[in-house]
Amino acid sequence: MPRSLPPLNALRAFETAARLQSFTRAAEELNVSHSAVSRHVRGLEKRLDVQLFKIAQRGVTLTELGRWYAAQITPLMDQIAIATEQVTEKPKGVITLSAEPSLAQKWLVPRLGDFYEQFPDVEIVISSTAEVMDVNAHAVDMALRYCQDSTDVSAFDQVSNRPFHPYAAPGVVAFDGDRVAPEVLAEHWLIGDYIPELWPSWFRQAGLPEVPKLKLTTPMQTLLTIEYAVAKQGVLLLSSDLVASEVRDGKLVLLSDVGVRMGGYYLVTNEIAARRKPVRALREWLLMQSEGLRD
Repeated sequence: MPRSLPPLNALRAFETAARLQSFTRAAEELNVSHSAVSRHVRGLEKRLDVQLFKIAQRGVTLTELGRWYAAQITPLMDQIAIATEQVTEKPKGVITLSAEPSLAQKWLVPRLGDFYEQFPDVEIVISSTAEVMDVNAHAVDMALRYCQDSTDVSAFDQVSNRPFHPYAAPGVVAFDGDRVAPEVLAEHWLIGDYIPELWPSWFRQAGLPEVPKLKLTTPMQTLLTIEYAVAKQGVLLLSSDLVASEVRDGKLVLLSDVGVRMGGYYLVTNEIAARRKPVRALREWLLMQSEGLRD
């Protein structure tokens, strides 16, 4: 008895739009027009004689039946994608990776040439954003995120647990000997981060009995804090993996061997995507590249 199956293009359009909750984003992922996605979905609804989407205040939203149908279809589409990749000898395909802008620009991108030499048939689409994403909801395949110590990271791969050290441009802080005393640093402008306890924790770690009132700049994004420090606007507190090029070029100097840890960078992988060859290859490569960043 022949199977009663809707057209595959219609199923792909529906599943993608349902997963991303957007016809526009579905069109971008499938590399087709918005109208093509809409036409396929409406055609599927007509064939099934049901309503899968309804008009909402902003775009469209799934009906109750649409949510149920999507929950059945998505795992099957994942299995087809995984099975297709398994029959190929080498990793091949596209990986979507969300990474914090600072880590993406300062650590990841300069190393990607090595990955592409090993896996020329894999394309990595990097979304450079600090926005927290639910990778298991298929927002992305993988994500590189900074997680504070209070975060449950039991299901994540640690990439870096480098402590934060103080850095400044040459001449900003005058000192004799190899390193600066914490009392001296406490008198300078300190570049603020979005972790409010970072600088006070460093001073306590450095052995200052009582942390004075600190001159902190307004909190800013990590990439901006680096530029601020290079421009001699204050002292920066950051992990060495993000300022390696500035230290190498003499734009920043290490001020103290004392470091403080508030968390670390972790790799989060979508549970379904983790079965794919290219995703496994990227995960193994990232962990190998970052071996020196972990104690």
